[in-house]
Amino acid sequence: MTAYFAVRSGQTCNFPIRIPGAMRSSGVSRKPAHGTLRQLNVTTFRYTAASGYKGSDAFAIYGEGEGPYGSGRSVISVNATIE
Repeated sequence: MTAYFAVRSGQTCNFPIRIPGAMRSSGVSRKPAHGTLRQLNVTTFRYTAASGYKGSDAFAIYGEGEGPYGSGRSVISVNATIE
């Protein structure tokens, strides 16, 4: 799965994971190169773009849990546009 969002340089954006079922754990699979990523709780992450940077950034997060069709791990690749 891939997600996209835009954020201004130096600003933050909360990124919630929504899945049907119950999420047991989550984390960062790949850190961003031009900002910071902080896990707020099992379903929400906060990305902060580096101040003064404009361009693109990418990171990946994962969620583990049980949904309507079984259990397992999903990885979400996230592409950010820093304005």
